[in-house]
Amino acid sequence: MNAFIRFALIVLTFLLAVFSFIFLLMMVNNDILSQMIIMVTYLRDQRTYQIIAIVFWLTVLVLCLTGMVYGIMSGRLRRTRIRSSEIGTIDIGVDAIESIALNTAKTAQCGIKAAKARVAPSRGDKISILLTTVLYSDVEVPAMMAKVQDRVKKDIERYTGIPVAKVLVRVSRVEPVAARVER
Repeated sequence: MNAFIRFALIVLTFLLAVFSFIFLLMMVNNDILSQMIIMVTYLRDQRTYQIIAIVFWLTVLVLCLTGMVYGIMSGRLRRTRIRSSEIGTIDIGVDAIESIALNTAKTAQCGIKAAKARVAPSRGDKISILLTTVLYSDVEVPAMMAKVQDRVKKDIERYTGIPVAKVLVRVSRVEPVAARVER
């Protein structure tokens, strides 16, 4: 998340919390409500304070709209990644990228029993991949997961043409290898 957007959301949240607290106090106590009405009437009559209040509330409005648009637009990556060619455009869906990552991880023969993939946007029109895996117990985790990271990065870049910033592998569980029963 962009540092400016993060700061704006923090300020917006703080302002809304203060506003909510004051509004709650006004609803509980009639004296506070009447004092707030007198203060707002006074501010409306003073031209300098009126301009300051207008600028302040316009800033809060812009921050609210920015936070709302950012929240909607950056929900979970755009549903497709658009690649252009001479003939037209190619839309590569997030699900397709996740499927490529999963197929690569499972076919890497690194002791992965199960895996889940998530794709997220990264800086510079790149993507980052999060693989959550369940491994068998006879796996040398650091070496094998480094191999998986490398293969996933190369395969996604080769098959989609989308640059990958990083591949994070999270090992959630290690399960024992099932013993074979011979008859």
